[in-house]
Amino acid sequence: MTQVPTSFRRRENGEEPGRPETRVRAGTRHRSPRALLCAACGTPVTSDEDRIAMAGRHEHRCVNPHGILFHIGCFRSAPGCRVWGAATTEFTWFPGFAWRYAECKNCGVHLGWRYEGEAESFFGLILARLAQS
Repeated sequence: MTQVPTSFRRRENGEEPGRPETRVRAGTRHRSPRALLCAACGTPVTSDEDRIAMAGRHEHRCVNPHGILFHIGCFRSAPGCRVWGAATTEFTWFPGFAWRYAECKNCGVHLGWRYEGEAESFFGLILARLAQS
């Protein structure tokens, strides 16, 4: 019978070696990040965990050149979006960032914009077009 080296055996707590121990305090439950979905088709777009603050806050109210008001939230990533169009700084709501359109990769509804700067990028998504999971 071949002996398994101690370094490859499971620990008494069930953890595998080389992985950090994950302990949960009694009475607490691990919560996975809540997905934010396309309100039109239900495709996962981003998550609560990806919320970020830009220009000092997560939510912004912005008016485009046609006078349409958008209530947007800023997100680090949005894997449920397809980005299209040439990046432009024209009428940008975030100085130093060019924008492109972001739409649901499943149904194509306009969800917001991807903002691209020299050092970082983020999504500005229309909150009314997202639904909680």
